[in-house]
This record gives sequence, C-alpha cells and structure tokens, in this order.
Amino acid sequence: MTQVLVVCAAGASSTFLVRRLTDLASAAGLTWSFAPSSVDSIRDDSTSIVAVSAHVATPEVLDSLTTRGISHVVLPDTVRGGFGAEDALAEILSFVDDNYGHAGSIVEPHRVEGTN
Repeated sequence: MTQVLVVCAAGASSTFLVRRLTDLASAAGLTWSFAPSSVDSIRDDSTSIVAVSAHVATPEVLDSLTTRGISHVVLPDTVRGGFGAEDALAEILSFVDDNYGHAGSIVEPHRVEGTN
C-alpha cells in the first residue's frame, strides 16, 4: 500500500488535509494511506512519500529530505488545510506517475538517493 505522509508547520492543517485526501483517494479507487507528520519525525529509512506543504518547503527542509533519500513532493500553495485537497491529490498522483509508474496502481515507494 502506498503511504503518504503530509507535512505542515503545526500539524492541524495536515490533519484536515489527510482526511480530505483519504476521502478523495478512496472515491478514486486508490487504496492509499495518508498520515500527518512533522519533518523531524520522518525516519531516514522511510519508504513513504512525503507531501510537504508549500509554506514548509524551505530549501533547508527539501535539501534535508533529498540528502536523506526520502521521496518527497511539494504541494501547490493553493493547499491550505482541507482546502485545495483536490490540487494536492493531483500533484501527488502526478509525482507518483512520474517516479513510480502508473499512479492508479498500488505502488511501493522506494528510497531515492539524491533525487526529487
């Protein structure tokens, strides 16, 4: 099962976004798991896709994820809490399609060394 960790600054907005993404993905027939997370709690051996809110996606955060080999995508800045969840899911699907193959299939993310 594909797992997506959603990272925002305080945690509240990622919780709202996770709920909307779960509903949207389910309606689209995807058996994906979404969970809120903080950047600091993502383990170096994580095989999850990390979806980073635009306001958290500083060069330092993105460099850290890349250096650690963690697969990540920056969400559009139209995404705020549960608002813009459709844009978020579209960006995640595009990322999965570009990096892992067909987004509609169940994919197993892998660690990406120095890319993304």
